[in-house]
Amino acid sequence: MLFRRRLVFFSPSYHQAVARNSSALLEQFRLLLGNNSKPVTTRECKQIHARLAVSQCLSEIHLTNTLVNLYCKCGEFNHACLLFDQMPWKNVVSWTTLISANIRAGSFGKAMEVFKEMCAMGERPNQYTFSALLKGCANPAFRNVGLQIHGLIVHFGLEKDKFAGSCLVHMYSNIENHLQDAGHIFNELLEKDRVTWNVMIFGFAQVSNSSTVVRLFSEMQEVDGLKPDEFTLMNLLKCCSSLEEVKQIHGLALKFGAESGVVMGGALVDLYAKCRDINSCKKLFDSMEEKDGFVWSSIMSGYIKNSRGEEAVHFFMDLCRQGMKLDKHILSSTLKACTEIEDFNRGIQVHAHMIKYGHQNDCFVASVLLTLYANFSELEDARKLFRRIRDRDIVAWNSMILAYAQMEEGSARCMQLLQELRQTSFLQIDGATIVAILKSCQKESDLATGCQIHSLTVKSGIYLYTLAGNALIRMYSECGEIDDAYKAFNDIIWKDDSSWSSIIGTYHQNEMGLEALTLCKEMLADGITFTSYSLPLCLTACSRLSAIKMGRQFHVFVIKSGLNIDVYVGSSIIDMYAKCGNLEESEKAFGEQPEPNEVVYNALISGYAHHGKAEEAREAFNEMERKGLIPNLLTFLAVLSACSHVGYVEESLYYFTLMYQTYKIRPEAEHYSCLIDVYGRAGRLEEAYQLVQKDGSESAWRTLLSACRNYGNTEIAEKSAMKIIELNASDHASYVLLSNMYTGEGKWDEALKWRMKMAKVGVKKDPGSSWLI
Repeated sequence: MLFRRRLVFFSPSYHQAVARNSSALLEQFRLLLGNNSKPVTTRECKQIHARLAVSQCLSEIHLTNTLVNLYCKCGEFNHACLLFDQMPWKNVVSWTTLISANIRAGSFGKAMEVFKEMCAMGERPNQYTFSALLKGCANPAFRNVGLQIHGLIVHFGLEKDKFAGSCLVHMYSNIENHLQDAGHIFNELLEKDRVTWNVMIFGFAQVSNSSTVVRLFSEMQEVDGLKPDEFTLMNLLKCCSSLEEVKQIHGLALKFGAESGVVMGGALVDLYAKCRDINSCKKLFDSMEEKDGFVWSSIMSGYIKNSRGEEAVHFFMDLCRQGMKLDKHILSSTLKACTEIEDFNRGIQVHAHMIKYGHQNDCFVASVLLTLYANFSELEDARKLFRRIRDRDIVAWNSMILAYAQMEEGSARCMQLLQELRQTSFLQIDGATIVAILKSCQKESDLATGCQIHSLTVKSGIYLYTLAGNALIRMYSECGEIDDAYKAFNDIIWKDDSSWSSIIGTYHQNEMGLEALTLCKEMLADGITFTSYSLPLCLTACSRLSAIKMGRQFHVFVIKSGLNIDVYVGSSIIDMYAKCGNLEESEKAFGEQPEPNEVVYNALISGYAHHGKAEEAREAFNEMERKGLIPNLLTFLAVLSACSHVGYVEESLYYFTLMYQTYKIRPEAEHYSCLIDVYGRAGRLEEAYQLVQKDGSESAWRTLLSACRNYGNTEIAEKSAMKIIELNASDHASYVLLSNMYTGEGKWDEALKWRMKMAKVGVKKDPGSSWLI
């Protein structure tokens, strides 16, 4: 419609009228350019230029300046520069227009050249000229240029001007360690508008200076009487550290009418999700009349973070039914949900949508899809996808390295990919790269690769960073190098909870309980507070050492910190008391759990099994089923262990059958060992022998061998011993047990033969140890 109007406006009859009255033409052009400052097309812009030239109106500086601006907005910088050069007269607006256009286009160097030419021509810059230049200096790379422009602003006496001053505040707030300078300039301004206040609040919000942000927010309303807008409240949200603070700012958004905005609403949805208040998150989402891709991806991410990936996928299905165009954020969130709920087929469907909307080679989305393929061991598809990604960033490289790290012999592939990455001229490895490669080093044979990566981190200085240092601790721990793990721990400058937990866990896994507890004390002395991750490790160390007094101290800390409602901490307390011999306290700790889940019940049932309380273990299992909780592998292992300890053969067989028939859980070696143990205790060695052949694990054969010793069945014992030696030739227990059996039966020659075999292969019996020594 606009274009039609202009065609009518430029009709022949109209030009005849204009020829009779050039002043009327000039006035109408001014109106046209003023009302439609952004033309629809470049062609239309050229039409306006042509009519101005025909009408000889290009000498009007206002019209020509506006036309230069129109060309710049259309991206026609060559035309704008040609028109600018042909202008017979130029004023400060002409120069400022061209400077602003170059800065908007990202050509700061060109903008500075125009500014220098302007000064050389004797044109005095004004506050708008300096404001345009300072916007370009907001980049820290142009810090020195910004300081020079600041000097010129002072020279021309514009440092207290509202426009130039607010741009100075913005520039300094974006330069590291110059926030105080921004504050000094801000305080000297004669007039502050809402934009200036927002810039200052934004600067302190970026460095999480909550107290100053709150003070500025109050002064903005009390001193200048300005009403906060959506941008102001968005900056306040950046300083939120708790759910209560998010709710307070939500209340302010309601008060000032900013809640309904897409940006503000999306930010609140995102923060409610991060604070795990999924109900408020969903309520706000439903109340929003307009939702963009960010809002949808925020609600989906919220459900994913709260382990509700299935519901996140339902949101995606709603979007598809509505016919909404899917952006890369929505697709990325959906793929994360598919990864969480292990729905590979749905992930393939999302891949199809990526192709449909042209995101199949987008680095942001493809990196998440790559992770999905890797999690389902589709490494060839992951590799093809990785090679197709255009402009691969470090995240894509890290995702592919992490995919290879999950392979059986992935360290070699990871190193090849690392070498390829280092050959790129524009990407640098980061802490996440190191973590991804070190995940492939999980056994002693990978130690050489791990040491090479450690050397690389030392050369680059990354080893001092917390993330890489924690990964080095875990790598050395997996490879059995405890001393090197501790050295890597000491090298970390800023040790966080994960650093301490990793080294404590290392000592714990290597049965160094006393050292682990000593580190727990050092952790507190270093000012690191226990969390739901580190506390279970400390409590488990107490369990290993039967250190119930220290365990009680940890329990007190758990109650004071409110972590007793955490299922993993609570289950560790239950387990600690049970293993320290105080079953009554263990039951009491279980009763303190508000909503016990499978993890908590597993700890209780294991505690009963540890004390030989089979009936109580079975009752706890039945109660768990009545509450609708699904038993897992550990649940069945605990109840089978309880039954085997007291010789409940039929009951053990019932739970074993229940596990794989009703709950479709495939038994593992430990479950077979429990069943073999109960058969062995009952003297049903033939049945145990038939069963062990289905499993064939070393632990199951050893259990059968022990039962054979108790019942003097040398025939099955010898078969068991031979099988154990076949699986593990260095195991001394099978030689000793079988030799002792023959000795007990008076078969000295057979006993000597096994002792000689033991000596021949170089197997030595481990020496005994005692806490009393």
